[in-house]
Amino acid sequence: MKRIEEQTHYEILEVSPDADLKEIQRAYDHARETFHADSLAIYSLFSEEEMRKIQAAIEEAYRVLMDEALRKSYNQSHSHLIERSSREKQAEKSVKSSEIKSSLSFTDLSIEVGEITYRGRSLKQIRERLGIDLKAISAETKINIKTLELIEEEDLEHLPAMVYLKGFLKAYARALNLDAQKLIDGYFQLFKEKGKK
Repeated sequence: MKRIEEQTHYEILEVSPDADLKEIQRAYDHARETFHADSLAIYSLFSEEEMRKIQAAIEEAYRVLMDEALRKSYNQSHSHLIERSSREKQAEKSVKSSEIKSSLSFTDLSIEVGEITYRGRSLKQIRERLGIDLKAISAETKINIKTLELIEEEDLEHLPAMVYLKGFLKAYARALNLDAQKLIDGYFQLFKEKGKK
């Protein structure tokens, strides 16, 4: 998992290197909404310093990618990182699973989950038992489907930076009416077991 300082501007805004200005604007608006100080997805998970760091990275990525000259210069100076990121995304697309069902209303659904450790795979099992597809979770949480897939697959190498991941896990847990802190604790136990930071 990359720290925010290790991510390209494209990764920070979650857009492809060939994204047009409209896509960049949408991604920027989404990132600002997600990481706004009053956002439910990140409420009380980050210190003020962490929030300033995330917000500054989002603003810098947006400033550079929206300016044609700055973007061209950035692409040239970071070409090796951008190419690597593009290859990773292509590999992820090739293994993307098909979605099971169309969007459902699931705010009133619940199941008995018992005493399980919440992690990515258990989230997927619970979601599927409820008959909910990732599009519905994405619409509810405002988290893109690829990130949700990485969380469910427990793909520790390709997950977003830790500061983002905490907020995403909390939002996902809430969407399924699960204990958010239990999910965060279970997921980070997975990092410890696999020796990741």
